[in-house]
Amino acid sequence: MGLKKWIFVEESVDDATIVLVEQLFEVTFPQDYKDCIKKFNGGYPEPNIFDYNNGAQGVFNDLISFTNSELNIKMFHDIAKDSINKEIIPFGRDPFGNLICFDYRYSKKIPYVIFYDHEEVGEEAITPICETFTELLNRLYSIE
Repeated sequence: MGLKKWIFVEESVDDATIVLVEQLFEVTFPQDYKDCIKKFNGGYPEPNIFDYNNGAQGVFNDLISFTNSELNIKMFHDIAKDSINKEIIPFGRDPFGNLICFDYRYSKKIPYVIFYDHEEVGEEAITPICETFTELLNRLYSIE
């Protein structure tokens, strides 16, 4: 198990860009995520299947880009803060329009990783995945 490579990676992101996004969202991203987004901005992980703590299966399609003018992290955050909570910050997507997010509601320093189902509302839309970004990456596997 665990991440092997990233494909379709966009331009790299520098520390200053990350700080601007953190200031906009009023959060500090986990260091493991910052290290990843600097190198693999907008990338698609291979393999990309993960299991939730409850045993269900999910797909980590791609990292939300910091730099794409059409689909970027600011746009997804604006969508999420209106329908979820401003302390839930999307960082990834599945292939079906759902979001993989950091949940800062319970800890400002160590956000939990959650899945947000865009077809549900309130707490029904949220499913815990794991405790850290690195744990999510370590869970990735292929069903081939």
